[in-house]
Amino acid sequence: MLSTLIVANSESWHRYKQLEECLLNDYHVQFADKLNSEISELTRLENSFEIFFYLKVPETNEISAISRLVKSKIFIFHIRSDHYSPLQLKREILPVAEKIFLKATSMRGRLEYFRGVDEILALNAYHIETKDPCEIVLNGNRDSKALLGDIVFRAGKNVVLAVRKNNISIFSTDIFSNDAFEGGQNCRFIQNLLHEMLTGVEFY
Repeated sequence: MLSTLIVANSESWHRYKQLEECLLNDYHVQFADKLNSEISELTRLENSFEIFFYLKVPETNEISAISRLVKSKIFIFHIRSDHYSPLQLKREILPVAEKIFLKATSMRGRLEYFRGVDEILALNAYHIETKDPCEIVLNGNRDSKALLGDIVFRAGKNVVLAVRKNNISIFSTDIFSNDAFEGGQNCRFIQNLLHEMLTGVEFY
């Protein structure tokens, strides 16, 4: 059974208990409040975990650990504001909505992500654009709008909320917290996403 590490501020761990329960049938799950960049600790992390959910604003001394782990591990990263991202962004993320239900039928991502999923609840959603081409995982619905000040910068399905490049997925919206889980089939979506990200992967 593969092992998963959920990295979040310790005072927020209770907010991700439903995520933990969602993963427990298929993975060993542990929590940590930071990633240690010391070589010995990094080696331990690499030997202990195959999947990382990084759900906090990174501290400066964690960035080297993230940079190393994304090279060989499945990494799911929640971006906030203009903080560090493991995939380079074109510009700062732009606000979309505090709460939005994403219909599976409106998604541009591959169908396998949405097996058994009708809708996903996304909280504090932002539009994201990466410098390098990436696969779109989650996008807005027909009435979604990304705002640059008072100007509509992107609309509808051109609003991008999550992307994937190989073993890295970055989300500019919260689909991971207990509050988000209560409103949609977020658990099933995350399970599907992990299954697709793990297909064909070999860990050493």
